[in-house]
Amino acid sequence: MRKHVVVITGQIAGEALQILQPTCDVVCTQPYLPAADFVAQMVELKADALLVRGVSGRITREVMQASPNLRVIAKHGVGVDNIDIDAATALGIPVLNTPAANYDSVAEHVLGLMLALAKDLADQDRRMRDGHWDKMGYRGRELLNKTLGLVGFGRIGRRVRELVAPLHMKVLVYDPILRSGGNGQDVTIVDTLDELLVAADIVSLHCPLTQKTRGLIGRRELRLMKRTAWLINTARGAVVDEGALIVALNAGEIAGAGLDTFTEEPPKQLALLANAGKTVLSPHVGGVTEESFVRMGVAATKGIMRILAGGKPDPECWVNSGR
Repeated sequence: MRKHVVVITGQIAGEALQILQPTCDVVCTQPYLPAADFVAQMVELKADALLVRGVSGRITREVMQASPNLRVIAKHGVGVDNIDIDAATALGIPVLNTPAANYDSVAEHVLGLMLALAKDLADQDRRMRDGHWDKMGYRGRELLNKTLGLVGFGRIGRRVRELVAPLHMKVLVYDPILRSGGNGQDVTIVDTLDELLVAADIVSLHCPLTQKTRGLIGRRELRLMKRTAWLINTARGAVVDEGALIVALNAGEIAGAGLDTFTEEPPKQLALLANAGKTVLSPHVGGVTEESFVRMGVAATKGIMRILAGGKPDPECWVNSGR
């Protein structure tokens, strides 16, 4: 009997591969494979399932239709903005993600970026390696009692709120779909994004990339922020207008930025971002730890096996169930 063919755009944890291997042939493609090459592989392999790692390279209708056997697409993570959900729905292909697998890791990364900016860790490390000893002249900043603005209050935003609790930060939340009360957490819900931007010492983005959130933080929004404020982005790069951010940083309109996601990945404007005032940059790894890597892979492969065995998707992971 023919084994199911599962195509994976990159590598996944060994524990996840073990779930697939007894009944599936697994093919791992190179990450960031050109679109034409990817389509050609789908045609050749006649994939039954596609497991998507990373956000570069759009999973288009052409990719989906390249394999007449394709029955399920699973995202190794949460964001599905690089998958044409409408096309998948029209073709009857469920799209799954792993919403509970990596939010702890991302939230910890947010805290790490905040601390790196507050204590200038990257710059202090570099200067010490160059032979400097800046003890007498250096002044960092505390997070204690600062105002943190969370744009989006899903799993990651709520976990960030929990992590900063010992720092006694005032937490403002802007989330248009959030009902009053803050999901039981001690936060202040604001009615507009502007209100949050004006008041926050740190603005941290936790919203999905949609038509409404693309370019959400642009020139106007950055000018509303305090000159002493920092912007943290672990959501999607395109939520921020990177050109506007570079201008704001160079002009001193905001004090710094911690970025884990970029409009293009790898970013074409890396040198401009790296030299635009105080920045701490990481290559979209906030959600990837040893622990979360296993959880994401296991959750994604279990979701795939559930469909290939004739079952229905887990509602919590079924992205296009309501379309």
